[in-house]
Amino acid sequence: GINAEYGKQWYQRRVRSGINAEYGGDMVLHFANKFNIMVVRLMSKWDLRRVCKSIGATAQPNLVVPTPEEIGFCSKVELDEVGDTTVVVFRQERDETAMSTIVIRGSTDNIMDDIERAIDDGVNSVKIVTRDQRCLPGACATEIELAKQLMQYGEQTAGMEQYAIKKFAEAFEVFPKVLAENTGLKANEVLAKMYNAHQGPEDINYGLNLE
Repeated sequence: GINAEYGKQWYQRRVRSGINAEYGGDMVLHFANKFNIMVVRLMSKWDLRRVCKSIGATAQPNLVVPTPEEIGFCSKVELDEVGDTTVVVFRQERDETAMSTIVIRGSTDNIMDDIERAIDDGVNSVKIVTRDQRCLPGACATEIELAKQLMQYGEQTAGMEQYAIKKFAEAFEVFPKVLAENTGLKANEVLAKMYNAHQGPEDINYGLNLE
């Protein structure tokens, strides 16, 4: 009948592709059980979008035969245990993948939250660098260089404006001062060393070393 022919097409497309993502209902489970197809039910749209991105599939809101452009592929799908939790692992055996999963383990929730924030900050930094390769040196190197150049510009400026420029330059010294005081270093000595390190045109990347 129509349902048998439809189920055959549905099965053949998935056997050739390896995997496809769609909202599962009773009809999907019926055909999957009939043709021995593994089904992973995702209750979250956010999780569904992540799986689709990782396998290159298109989510289908209706039970239709997928087109070649909508079919994704995954090298291996398996059940595994992480601690006491059983998880479904989508593994791509290739050099480049659209997504990766980092498993965080820790003794307390607070430690894992801190690690998660650190990883999130690092990943976002890499994303920003890949989108825009313009970068500034850290560890207060940028602030000291701006303060130095503004101070030199103020000394070359005539009139009362030079005082405003120099005060604006001194405002940038607050960043290395605060960083030095928070780490137990002497702020005046740190400023002197940083200004001395920024004397040459190629020394603008020198920052505060907190080792």
